Amino acid sequence: MAASARPGLGAEELALLEKLLGLPKGNKYGVQGERKVPVLQTNNGPGLTGLTTIAAHLVKQAKKDQLLGSTAEEKAVVQQWLEYRVTRVDGGCSKEDTGIILKDLNIYLEDKVYLAGNIFTLADILMYYGLHHVMMLGKSIQDYWITDQ
Repeated sequence: MAASARPGLGAEELALLEKLLGLPKGNKYGVQGERKVPVLQTNNGPGLTGLTTIAAHLVKQAKKDQLLGSTAEEKAVVQQWLEYRVTRVDGGCSKEDTGIILKDLNIYLEDKVYLAGNIFTLADILMYYGLHHVMMLGKSIQDYWITDQ
């Protein structure tokens, strides 16, 4: 089961991110639409919509821009994994989808410490939040593995 099957999770993740970043509580999160897309109500104008948009806003608000990448390449890699999180992790809900995602990550991380190489970024945080429930099911990764035939 992927994150999209758990309504309102994005708002929970954003509250956790806010705490991790050391920001004071007080942001008001909601969800909109059938897919329960997170929304942040701001005091200074229109609300912000979307998990990665709001997460990047929180990172900048906390003045921890290094979590978005330092070089142009790191920033692009972080953005790539944030998109992967929203389109693949949140988009899939079958055991087969989860197996493919875990296999992709396992292969990609074979020679890396973090998703953007050797630096911890927002991509690592949001991928962790998105996959945490899968790992907490008490199953091994092999339970999700799709064998090549």
